[in-house]
Amino acid sequence: MAAKYDIAVIGAGFAGLACARRAAERGLSVVVLDRQSGPGERIHTTGILVKEAWEEWAVPAPLVRRISRVRVYTPNHRFVELDRDRYFFMATDTGALMRHLVDETREAGAEVRFGAKYLGAARNGAAFTLEESGVACRFLVGADGARSRVAESFGLDRNLRVLKGVEWEFEPVPGDGDCLHCFIDPECAPGYIGWVVPGVKVTQVGLAVHRHHKADMKRFIARLDPLFGLSRRTVLEKRGGVIPIGGLLRRFHTDRVLLIGDAAGMVSPLTAGGIHNAYRLGRLAGDAIADHLEGSAPDPGRVVRRAYPNHAWKRAARWSFDHLPVTRALEAGLLTRNLFRRLAERVFFSRV
Repeated sequence: MAAKYDIAVIGAGFAGLACARRAAERGLSVVVLDRQSGPGERIHTTGILVKEAWEEWAVPAPLVRRISRVRVYTPNHRFVELDRDRYFFMATDTGALMRHLVDETREAGAEVRFGAKYLGAARNGAAFTLEESGVACRFLVGADGARSRVAESFGLDRNLRVLKGVEWEFEPVPGDGDCLHCFIDPECAPGYIGWVVPGVKVTQVGLAVHRHHKADMKRFIARLDPLFGLSRRTVLEKRGGVIPIGGLLRRFHTDRVLLIGDAAGMVSPLTAGGIHNAYRLGRLAGDAIADHLEGSAPDPGRVVRRAYPNHAWKRAARWSFDHLPVTRALEAGLLTRNLFRRLAERVFFSRV
């Protein structure tokens, strides 16, 4: 006989854990199922926390490294340096951070199971039975990434506009320990950017490109070698994944089924950042589901949609970045340094 829960959450990422923890704090019985063999394995994110995300769910100091400045480079490695008083980012030991978040979610009362694949679910009156998992639930949450199996099994919308992201971790590179380096490079990073992050005991180097392009890390690293000497550093780990940039899906919920995080497209269409939305909207979803199951509160999907930021200017900026010769205009002096700085500050420091 299947074990019965109020909520089953598929995916133990940032959004799934935030939702599960909050629902458990509200007194609901919650189980989280994740196909990985353990927390923090097969990481698909750079793991940078914006200030607001850090304030949403602060973690122990040894797991983070504060970044106070951003440098944005053109292809010839000219750059503007950005900083804002009292604003910061946090690079993270992402694997250790995920293990910490799992521990906190369990302490809140949720059950978290690893090595548990989602194979589908069948409606059974007012409940769902999850195939081959021994789980039945009243509400199902899909927090299972940009290629969500929950979305597929319930006919919800899928993420069609995505970037491919690749990141290599190197031995630490000395210097600029509090600076995030971002590279606009149409040849190496068509559609987005490359980056160098002074991480926690590592240096993270990555590319995100349009889905139909190849992320040529060797070429990118060679171009960076005069700045960082990466060819003399050992690669410690490689990872990658897809990043949705189409914005919030139109149909991301149905009766007692809700997608959150990357599964729902809750990622900035411009910066491709999603952790802050994962924390904030994951917790909101946990509360909304609790309210819904406990009484006559609105459908949780409607609550989440109302809370989701409009992102209109970021969608317009994404279109401009994709279709207009921004980099060539900057290199040719048609886009002034001061204007470029103001645009870049809006991108990196605006959460609206």
